Amino acid sequence: MIDWKYGAYTSISWLIILITFAIVKGLTNNFGWYFLTSCVAILIVLIANYFYEQNHPQFKDKNRLSTIRYFRGFWVLFIFIIYLVVALMASHFSDLFFLICLSLGQTIPSFFTKYKRN
Repeated sequence: MIDWKYGAYTSISWLIILITFAIVKGLTNNFGWYFLTSCVAILIVLIANYFYEQNHPQFKDKNRLSTIRYFRGFWVLFIFIIYLVVALMASHFSDLFFLICLSLGQTIPSFFTKYKRN
């Protein structure tokens, strides 16, 4: 079963972080500024998720069950292998690629979950 609502919820959170990082990275090449801005964006997303999950407990990660056994583990391993292949083959790649791999490792498995009723 595919849970479009929870998948979209995690996708939007990661998109906010990725877009913020990409915009700041494009505006400045200073590591301090885009690290600081990325941390602020992550904090804002975490705080917004916390308050949203208080009103909607079905979006809490601890209230979710995977619909495909071991999918998250296999998917994260696959993304890790892709990351290593690209990192070893390319002489220079962006920090954004690392964040994209992190977001794919979290977002794609979230589509294959269901709500665990307490």
